[in-house]
Amino acid sequence: MRTVTIAALVSALTFAQTPAPAKKRIAIFDFENAAGSGAVSGMFFSTAGPNTGKAVANLLISRLVQNGSVSVIERAAIDKLIAEQNLSNSDRTDPLTAAKLGRILGVDAIVLGAITQNDFEDKVTGGGGARFGGIGGSSMSTKHDYKARVKINARIVSPDTAEVLSVSEGFGEVIKKGVKVDMRDTRAVQAAMMGGDAGNGPIISEAVDKAVVQLSASLEQAFPKLPARARVLEGLIADVNESGRLILNIGSATGANIGDKLEVWRRGKEIRDPATSKVLLRDDTRLGEATITAVQENASFATFQGPENPKTGDLVKSAPKK
Repeated sequence: MRTVTIAALVSALTFAQTPAPAKKRIAIFDFENAAGSGAVSGMFFSTAGPNTGKAVANLLISRLVQNGSVSVIERAAIDKLIAEQNLSNSDRTDPLTAAKLGRILGVDAIVLGAITQNDFEDKVTGGGGARFGGIGGSSMSTKHDYKARVKINARIVSPDTAEVLSVSEGFGEVIKKGVKVDMRDTRAVQAAMMGGDAGNGPIISEAVDKAVVQLSASLEQAFPKLPARARVLEGLIADVNESGRLILNIGSATGANIGDKLEVWRRGKEIRDPATSKVLLRDDTRLGEATITAVQENASFATFQGPENPKTGDLVKSAPKK
């Protein structure tokens, strides 16, 4: 009996001393509105507005941060990087572009997604005459059955290869029956006809919330299974002084640490595909190696060793492991 107790105690102490695995760093981009832009199909109305994708991304970020299973990059950092890169809306949802931004941000994965269904059904079940919503009927009050459906798909993308590592889905449905609507209340009439204020009423919002909760649960099961990723730094030299001290545009926010070794490269000729004009590769020249000596949030200081002096605008990237 005593032996079992001691063994259990040793096991407990060993477990307590085992460090918890580091949280995965995730960047979540605005979701696409793939559900349509207001087309009507029977009694269903598409309710995807211009900011719905951003709202869904914000809800997902809040949910994941609240649950604490991953570390989520601040939206401000993503928006700033997108502005600096001067990207269009289509660029932001492209996996290759997202992977490039993910490498700059130093994250383990990027979450891209789309709202594939976002509609609202209104069925008049009683009250005023036969016209839609009871308008022109004998009564100023009508009864409605409401149904809202929202479906959201998400992809976890590797920042190194742009490969889709995992897919997840969230679905939310809200049904409310026998809701009375006073036709003299214009706000209530809009809710009956369009699913709420400009398509973002409480019924739609509730369906979105349900879909996001289901989506976040699915994503949280996928994050621990992501392959371990080597930390890769990529940036530019922002300043060089006569002593050889470099200031880089990467810092602790992108994963830079004191002692990191970086290769310094001079941009060369771009080799383009003659058929598509896309850049296939660049004939860059390696100048030498930089070692980070001090780190701030968005910048770092480094020393340089090499046969040719670097200059502002030269590239820096993580040195390959030997």
